[in-house]
Amino acid sequence: MRLLDRYILSEWAKVFSLCFASFCGILIISEAYNWIPEFINLKTSVLNILIYFSYSIVVRISTIVPISLMVSTVFVLTTMNRNQELAALRAAGVGIARITAPLWWVGGIFTALLILLNAVFVPDAIEAQNSLLEREEFNALKSKGVTVLPLVHSDFVSFENTKKHRFWLITRLGLSTGQAFEVSIDSFDEKGRKIRGIKADFAEFKKINNQWVWIFKEGRDSKFNPETGSLLSQPRFKELNIPDYDEDPEVMLFAKRDPDTLSFREVNRFVDHTGRNAGGRNAAYAMRYHSILAAPAICLVVIAVAIPFSVVGGRVSPMVGVAKTFGLFLLFYFISALCYALGNSGALPPVVAAWLPAILTILWITPKLRAVN
Repeated sequence: MRLLDRYILSEWAKVFSLCFASFCGILIISEAYNWIPEFINLKTSVLNILIYFSYSIVVRISTIVPISLMVSTVFVLTTMNRNQELAALRAAGVGIARITAPLWWVGGIFTALLILLNAVFVPDAIEAQNSLLEREEFNALKSKGVTVLPLVHSDFVSFENTKKHRFWLITRLGLSTGQAFEVSIDSFDEKGRKIRGIKADFAEFKKINNQWVWIFKEGRDSKFNPETGSLLSQPRFKELNIPDYDEDPEVMLFAKRDPDTLSFREVNRFVDHTGRNAGGRNAAYAMRYHSILAAPAICLVVIAVAIPFSVVGGRVSPMVGVAKTFGLFLLFYFISALCYALGNSGALPPVVAAWLPAILTILWITPKLRAVN
């Protein structure tokens, strides 16, 4: 590593550390303001509150790192530009691409780090955080003598399997008992026309050879003519098993949760069942999946945006470059939020909505990078 690289990285690391620590502190204050009154009502122990806040930092780190990276990159480059260090290096024949090479390496390392975090550590943190909160709420209700369902039970479950064109309605689903009550399943063809309807008073499910098997009991199996919609037959059955009906009951419970609360592991299981570019009510879950995959690219985006606005101009304050880049960063997040909303509603395919902000930024910033180089 050259002396120049060591100098740039050391200056960058100082600013990045301060920014990262500051944003973590702001996050903890925000979480404390939002959750401490709730935890006091639930009579949560101080240890569990601290554990919850530590999970919050892990969960939000994919947002804290890009902001800290942007501010530190702009501040260091603008300071070097103001002190004429960039002018001296360029006069010596060192190009901007070579000067900023260590920062690109840092962006690449953080991109790989965020991919690892989103795939491994963040899912564990989200699931542990959700479990801790659910457990505290469950214990608080139980201590008050309120009748509550076990955590692995749920009432009124609806699940749309867009991949296999089926819609499930279940009055009560119990994962621990392997039982479901008042089950209704409507099947449709490729054109959305109803072809079959199963209604059962009771159903049992279990996993055999890594595949879920559903056994429906005491009900009717109705079949319809898709062309006319008329009923063809509706024989009663004591017990019915259809091999193709292999939906995962745990994934069905994910449909009752906000997509933003699902970890990558959970949302990956959901889109495996419903499709990775699903529309309709499942579009929000597909959008969550693709947005997690696209999120790490923001580290390279902030480097690309920071450089052109930091290495041009005269002896200006470093905060001017920070302000300009931060404004562009907010614009990027506004476009990302707009695309996220369009992807959630199904107006845009989720995979397009997730990657479009990064692609638009790259197309816009590439000519500016060439100009400064």
